[in-house]
Amino acid sequence: MVEILPFKGLIYNTEKITNISKVLAPPYDIISISEKDYLKKLNPYNIVNLTLPDETDGKNKYASAKESLESWIKNDILTFDDKYCIYLFEESFTEEGRKKSFFGFICLLKIEEYGKGKVLRHEMTLPKPKEDRLKLLKTCRTNFEFIYTVYNDDDGRVYEILENTIKDKPILSTLAAYDKSLSFKLWKISEKDYISKITGILKTKTVLIADGHHRYETSRLYRQLIQSKKSLIKNPVKTNNLDVLPFNNCNPEDYIMTLFVAGNQKDITIHPTHRAVTFSKKISSENLISLIDKYFTVEIIKEPSEHLIKQKMHKSGLTGKKSLFILNQDGKALFITLKSGVREIYSNLGIISKNFNEDFENLDVNLLHRFLIGKLLNEFEIKDIKFIHSISELSKIIEQKNNGDSCMTGFILNAPSIKTVEKLAYTDFLMPQKSTYFYPKPCSGLVIYKFYK
Repeated sequence: MVEILPFKGLIYNTEKITNISKVLAPPYDIISISEKDYLKKLNPYNIVNLTLPDETDGKNKYASAKESLESWIKNDILTFDDKYCIYLFEESFTEEGRKKSFFGFICLLKIEEYGKGKVLRHEMTLPKPKEDRLKLLKTCRTNFEFIYTVYNDDDGRVYEILENTIKDKPILSTLAAYDKSLSFKLWKISEKDYISKITGILKTKTVLIADGHHRYETSRLYRQLIQSKKSLIKNPVKTNNLDVLPFNNCNPEDYIMTLFVAGNQKDITIHPTHRAVTFSKKISSENLISLIDKYFTVEIIKEPSEHLIKQKMHKSGLTGKKSLFILNQDGKALFITLKSGVREIYSNLGIISKNFNEDFENLDVNLLHRFLIGKLLNEFEIKDIKFIHSISELSKIIEQKNNGDSCMTGFILNAPSIKTVEKLAYTDFLMPQKSTYFYPKPCSGLVIYKFYK
């Protein structure tokens, strides 16, 4: 059962922060060092100071975030809502010249173990980001950012409740200073009847984590730490949430701030995450072709523009073929396509497993990591992998590196469909980390969940 709760969000005080666009930021995990510096210069109260804090005055970065948070609350930069709310969120953006938008609602999701089957994950996680987020959560006891989940509302029951509110004037409407192509709107629902209907419907749903696996894992670990401490106390006192949650017997660490988005919205898209792989030694295109041409047809592309690459990858995806683009170390670009199906190839090689899953093995990331790199190029040790979202950025990095003595090769992938992601999540097949990039990323800074006032 998916359990959700309204809460009294901690939000920027528009009387003190007159330009909200300058305090918003992208999620912490896609902010580069230069972008972080830019965001901090936009406004001293930009949310990045809390999501990616720096060491200050001899304090570690987590203690600095806590000090900043407490100071901002004390000075009314951030204020608590006076009602228990579910917040409605809309993001508008431009993609390939078209205006698009999607919307959802923000409230608290009760954390549960994955095995219960109501909160599903689709990607593996990395230990280092979880360690960092756990230290921040333990110190600040605050969700500065929400996780992004997708649920099924094909019957329109949730939308029917929300649509009346989104016809009203939003409590907040702003651009994002960090990206003028993005804009955000925020409404809130505080009527008990509406909240009761939404929470009732969600109890019948299953939600899929689209973005925020590390944050969910972190909150789950933190909850376990708190529970283990309480179990050592003979007569534990119920947590008093000091009016942030609607029930005094709720433990605030049992919940995580979450964005719920109906998956049937046409403008929700998944972008691929490309790879820049540094090998232990150089691979010439001739050598590369000789190692893979038994399984792939290879087309050498003389002028690989971003438009041409996207066009060829898209066309291949529509026809059901499995193709990858390779930007090799010697400056050559290769468009490669599997000659037959993965099942047939794996069977001929004698590497097909008992639990073989066609959808899983056909993922571009698995075709790359498990077959192309892991099998055909396994004599070349991998030194480093960088995950890159745009073809232009990947091309630039490969070109710059290969002016020197680099062994870096770029691999361009197609993204899986939302239906494939959902299907695999329901069958407990986990994709490799950085398999999906739900676009665009919602911003940070519109609402914060602090466990106590």
